Amino acid sequence: MKYNVIDSHAHVYPKKIARRASENIGLFYGYPVPEVPVSEPGTLEALIAEGKTAGTSAHCVSGAATAANQVVSINDFLISLPEEQDGIRLYKYGTAHHELENVGDELERIKKAGLLGIKLHADCQRFNIDGREAYPIYDAAEQLGIPVLMHLGDETHDYSSPLKLVKMLRDFPKLRVVAAHLGGYRDWDNGRQLAGLENVWFDTCSSQSILTPERAVAQIRHFGAERCFFGTDYPIWNVGAELEKFLSLPLTETERAGILGGNFLAFIGL
Repeated sequence: MKYNVIDSHAHVYPKKIARRASENIGLFYGYPVPEVPVSEPGTLEALIAEGKTAGTSAHCVSGAATAANQVVSINDFLISLPEEQDGIRLYKYGTAHHELENVGDELERIKKAGLLGIKLHADCQRFNIDGREAYPIYDAAEQLGIPVLMHLGDETHDYSSPLKLVKMLRDFPKLRVVAAHLGGYRDWDNGRQLAGLENVWFDTCSSQSILTPERAVAQIRHFGAERCFFGTDYPIWNVGAELEKFLSLPLTETERAGILGGNFLAFIGL
């Protein structure tokens, strides 16, 4: 069966900083970033090349600002990216930061520019998901109706605990959140507490290379396969290798087709 494969979670950076940014993320998580045959790791060109080899139809790319003064430039870069390159569609999440003044204005600006929503990474941005300092971001996103792609889970920090997301969402019941890494990177047991929340979806990135196939499928079905999206977390992982691992999971054809593309398109209203 031929699938419409959409990578819902990838990262790209401007060429001049792409290698450094990619390697810094690799160091943060303890993974060497794979080299690519074209351009530098972390560039759009390299992602598109990997996607064409793997057979993806689209990628959703994002960035996360580690300081408030980076937000506008990161969002400007993402806005400047084409909607399609070499036959591959691009969807984009912008970013925000809890120390950014008038954050609502920035979220409104990127929504008008066509970005889907925002990416937050509490561990890198150093804030607690349920901390009041981040509430203006959630309030603005909820009012604008844009989703938040949120890194969840870490072995060494508590900022992004899935349990903090459960607590925060009690105050923002209409905020749509994509809980990355199947509900919590290396915190998958606590991530299971997110099941049943009607405003939470999940992606598979940086989980299928770590979990056993049986555990990954159990996690997916615990949440409901229809609420899960395929993601690679490029450039930390190779697009083709991640797709191959996903295709090896013992899922039904209906589950597989939805996770690989249909669920994401439904989520964004297409």
